Amino acid sequence: MRRFLSRITGPGAFRPLVLIALAAVYLNIVSGALVRVTGSGLGCPDWPLCNGKATPPLDYHGLIEFTNRALALGVIIAAILLSVSAWRAGMRRTHRWRFRAAVAIGVGTFLQAPLGGITVLVDLHPLSVMSHFILALVVMLIAIALALDEFRIATAWPTAPPRWVPIGGAVIGAWAWLVIITGAIVTMSGTHPGSEGVPRLWNLVDAAYVHVRVAASFTVVIAIFLLVLAFAVRPPRVVQRLAWLLVAVVGMQIVVGELQWRTQLPWWLVLIHVSLGALALGTAAAFGWTLAVSRRPARRLR
Repeated sequence: MRRFLSRITGPGAFRPLVLIALAAVYLNIVSGALVRVTGSGLGCPDWPLCNGKATPPLDYHGLIEFTNRALALGVIIAAILLSVSAWRAGMRRTHRWRFRAAVAIGVGTFLQAPLGGITVLVDLHPLSVMSHFILALVVMLIAIALALDEFRIATAWPTAPPRWVPIGGAVIGAWAWLVIITGAIVTMSGTHPGSEGVPRLWNLVDAAYVHVRVAASFTVVIAIFLLVLAFAVRPPRVVQRLAWLLVAVVGMQIVVGELQWRTQLPWWLVLIHVSLGALALGTAAAFGWTLAVSRRPARRLR
């Protein structure tokens, strides 16, 4: 057992653990969205147990909520292993940024547990639910930045581009965040707040009005920026691929968003929309990160 633990937390395990942690965080975001859109947020009305027991009842909502908690435990374990691996690899001295990022992922995922408990105990108050969701996204973005640095994707520029390129990357990342926040407000103001009797955060029509305009402006900005970037800079191939991926994900998000609105927001379409939204944020963050560090091609983050 000791040999097994030493192997999965050794320096050589750091790279796969980065990818495992990233995938686990995203999967947990999707499972949390499933809990909300199926009205299973109070399937286990207490915490950390479920109806006072260590196992869930054999009903639809209880099983969905308890499965989400089990996945969250898996994320915490992956994050702890990642932090230990970074420590054993000596990154606290040689690569301080990566060590801090690994620890931040561990702390963030650990904090998700009590925050999730508070969310249940306050009967899914919209602000608590949004905080739970946003913290998961923050952890996902840290994991993305760590993966880009660890696999040397973020520093793939052969020469430093103009100064407006990293500024544009930061703007795209911030704008993507604004799209996600307004989208979360729409979800918490609509027909899927997580359970019956949960108060809405805002009026659905007004929230959707704001979100659609923020999303539309984000799409226009991306289109203009990508055209200028392609003709003026000639970015590396990895940046071009991230740009195409961003265009594809945003395009799918627009189609699903329009379809769900026209079909009265069925839960499964809302789930796809939320999942694509998290993926779009992650892709925009990865694209923006490669631009933000593009003027530092000769060295990795410390």
